[in-house]
Amino acid sequence: MKAILVDDEGLALRDLERQLEKIGGIEIAGKFQNAADALQRIGELSPDVAFLDIDMPEISGLEAAERIHKINEEIEIVFVTAYHEYAIKAFELAALDYVLKPINADRLAHTLERLKQRTSSRPRESAPSVATVGCFRRLNIEYGKAEPFSWRTVRAQELFAYMVYKRNQPVRKDILLDLLWPDTEYKKAFTQLYTTVYQIRKSLEAAGLTIRLTNSGSDYYLDLGNNRYDVQEWEQGRLSLPELSPETAAEHLAWLQSYEGDYLSETDYVWAENERKRLRDIWYKHALALSEMWKAAGCRKETLEVYDLIETRFPFSEEVYFMAMQFYADNGDLEMAKLKYDKLCAMLDEEYGIAPSLAVRQWADTVFGR
Repeated sequence: MKAILVDDEGLALRDLERQLEKIGGIEIAGKFQNAADALQRIGELSPDVAFLDIDMPEISGLEAAERIHKINEEIEIVFVTAYHEYAIKAFELAALDYVLKPINADRLAHTLERLKQRTSSRPRESAPSVATVGCFRRLNIEYGKAEPFSWRTVRAQELFAYMVYKRNQPVRKDILLDLLWPDTEYKKAFTQLYTTVYQIRKSLEAAGLTIRLTNSGSDYYLDLGNNRYDVQEWEQGRLSLPELSPETAAEHLAWLQSYEGDYLSETDYVWAENERKRLRDIWYKHALALSEMWKAAGCRKETLEVYDLIETRFPFSEEVYFMAMQFYADNGDLEMAKLKYDKLCAMLDEEYGIAPSLAVRQWADTVFGR
């Protein structure tokens, strides 16, 4: 196993080298007293692990770790620091471990044992799993395994869901703090944010996924890579539909029926409401267009089938009932129109304790002769 050591203090660098050689199992591929030199040689040396001092001039160990992972994310990072407060930041950057100065031999040996376990369990040849991230009804990740994707905390699950919503665009950390920890003291909230990001990264890594949650100073950024996202695919499916006509209606109906449930509807995420409404509106307008096409074509059965589909998706919408009532009445079926009106009255009374709107009541009075 190859390692590079980076520390601007020569004595500290030699001490770390001496202790690593004493423990054994590590080949020192390079020693550097500044991060810039190490970054220039990282590709050539191909280390398995980089031991980085955090407090260095020009390029800190934290910044160097980010750059190393952009070059090769498989390189493990171990921070060496004299300060406890860097620990949270270290784990935010998905470091394997951090070691406090002055270095304790037993503590360093423990770090090396963790490193061996990590590298020995890492798959070398198998291709990464291609996952499907689902957000219809609930957050779900299908990744080719029977066991469900495991989230360490409910907060990690929500943070990931929000980053999927904001995929491929930077999200400021202060926005995440206000969203997920609005009533938590600022410093404690930051600690929880860093911990939660670390948990997400570890869960993705354990599942062998190529989804990346990266940090760029004040922002986080989620890159889904070549993984699939059901909401995005559903929207793209609409764009690929042929022009709506009786001949192509089956394809449009199949697209409507592929809508598996409202966006994250089984959660109480307040931020998800706008996206939920946007997707529902897309579905609703397309269903209306399909019903109007069948109506214009004089196809009663097909029109009513679409109305029933809309009512199933929007069971508490007065407008949906009213459309069906008017269609029945226009086709001379006053009995069915009256049944639909009575159903509307019962629904509104049971759900909201109200009567139909004045316009609907006036229409009913005119049509049913009240």
